[in-house]
Amino acid sequence: MKKVLVSLAVIFAIGLLLTAGVSAEEMDVWEKAKAEGVHFRAVGNEPGWLVEIMDDKRIRFVNDYGKLEIKAPVDDLWVGPAGEDKIYYVENDAIQFQVIIMKKSYQDTMSGENYPYQVRVVFPNKSYIGGGRVLISTDNEN
Repeated sequence: MKKVLVSLAVIFAIGLLLTAGVSAEEMDVWEKAKAEGVHFRAVGNEPGWLVEIMDDKRIRFVNDYGKLEIKAPVDDLWVGPAGEDKIYYVENDAIQFQVIIMKKSYQDTMSGENYPYQVRVVFPNKSYIGGGRVLISTDNEN
């Protein structure tokens, strides 16, 4: 019995040492996305989804907690007069959708977290709403 307890204590201590070496920043998905060059990131619920935009040229949409992933180039982009509202268009033979970003606060329905942007991802037969934030500013953003 003592050997089991000692073994468990050693395993627990090793686990603490391993996780202590990882800072909160390294574990934060938003910081990780920023480090990977994501300029804008948004999330939503039911089912869990996320959208990431790089350089106003590429979009990554992940849906249903990772079961579906779409990576596509942006075919067209509309930018509002203030440069904060945007509509990204993806239209090709395989898929068509838009990512609509509005400078309007959004509160996550499950976590209660507040985001400075409301985001809508619109497919021909389904749309998703959530919140997002700028990770890396571009020339069009303040």
